[in-house]
Amino acid sequence: MSSPVKNGLAFVDIPFTGLQRDAARRYVGRGMMGFRQTALGVCATGLLAVGMWVAAGAQSLSDGDFQTLLKQGFDLHQQAKYAEAILVLERARNLEPGDYFANLLLGIDLLRTGKANAALPRLEQAARANPSEEIPEDYLGEAEARLGRYAQAADAYQQATERGHDSEQALEAWAGFALERFRGIGQTLRASAAGVATVHRLQEAAAKPGSTVRCEGSIPGLERRMTARPVSRQPAREEMETAYKLSICYAVEAGKVAERLRTSGEDAAALGRLRGDVLLRLKGDAAAAQEEYRKAIALRPGDPALLERLAEAQLTAGDTEGARTSAQAALAIDPHRGEAMRTLVSLAMSSRDYDKALPWLRRLAVEAPADRTVLVDLGRVLALTGDGAAALRYLGPALAAGYPDEKGALHALEAHVLSELGREEEAAKASAEARRLSDAFQARSKDGSNEKVNANQ
Repeated sequence: MSSPVKNGLAFVDIPFTGLQRDAARRYVGRGMMGFRQTALGVCATGLLAVGMWVAAGAQSLSDGDFQTLLKQGFDLHQQAKYAEAILVLERARNLEPGDYFANLLLGIDLLRTGKANAALPRLEQAARANPSEEIPEDYLGEAEARLGRYAQAADAYQQATERGHDSEQALEAWAGFALERFRGIGQTLRASAAGVATVHRLQEAAAKPGSTVRCEGSIPGLERRMTARPVSRQPAREEMETAYKLSICYAVEAGKVAERLRTSGEDAAALGRLRGDVLLRLKGDAAAAQEEYRKAIALRPGDPALLERLAEAQLTAGDTEGARTSAQAALAIDPHRGEAMRTLVSLAMSSRDYDKALPWLRRLAVEAPADRTVLVDLGRVLALTGDGAAALRYLGPALAAGYPDEKGALHALEAHVLSELGREEEAAKASAEARRLSDAFQARSKDGSNEKVNANQ
């Protein structure tokens, strides 16, 4: 049976207007609860349009036929019942392995349930099935980023902008990734004195007029250089320079998109979110970022991505209760919002309420398996809540791979857990390494090489 979906849209005999076709494409690709959410008006139009072609196709088919299964899967996807949708969409894809929508929806739902590896082949198939569409590439970028494959993620997002001819949606997704990656690099840098100095350089660069800051090199190329050799315990000058250049490139790209959105004036909510992201990620101005996010929420009420961003800005500004309320509101709409979970983890850990942090960290470890900071935090919390054996499963591999531990605190915790488990020889080695790292840090501090900066990247 040939697929009734043409060019990722609908049956050719359904009288769609151009607006309906575009809305349907955007709605299905993004998903109501997805990382990139369109304005509510567009979502409503898209829901109507997609429902039209799905219902029309299902009327004359039996329950086991492809279009009926696709309709059922879409209905579950729309309700954010991703696990149930996956089962139905797998059946649909078995009937039509190359169908654009079956692969796209399945890829999105696998991604939403923390199965980024399984999502990749489905999204790649969708991209092949409809090479003129940017949406599969957007989601491929998200999947690659979840797996920590940032060079491939950058390639996918840039491919999406090319396919979409710099559409607003593709540009917004690219800028969102750029700012998230900028922040992620900054978090990694803060684990060492050399990294903190690099963050300080980035802050100084961010304060300069945009026209004076240049991107030197390609982003995918710089990302590949970042991962070309094993992570070292003492980052080399070359690695710091690569991290600096890469961060500058991401900042420049985000700035370009912000200017494009400002001049186009098509989506004020998207521009508000991006302005807030720039203020929070690049400028460290949490108060101004909150104002931008609130304006965007007024235009797009109930958008979990905006509520999640607002929570982060509130946390940065010290409004813990506001941050908790906003993060919980985001998760009530979409239970897969990673940054909202991170906000709740930060709140719990700052108050030493480790039992509350634990379930969120477990979920994050599934949703973002390549996030080493999440895995290390999970190991720490497991250790602090008395599950030493489980803690070592996270701490051990991370430390062995060179996770930054400049002061030796993580090695000391590892030594304590090993000792409690009766593994004294291993505990002694971990303890010795903790002392070595601590002594080296103290020596550098006395030499004045650990510059203290108030970095809020």
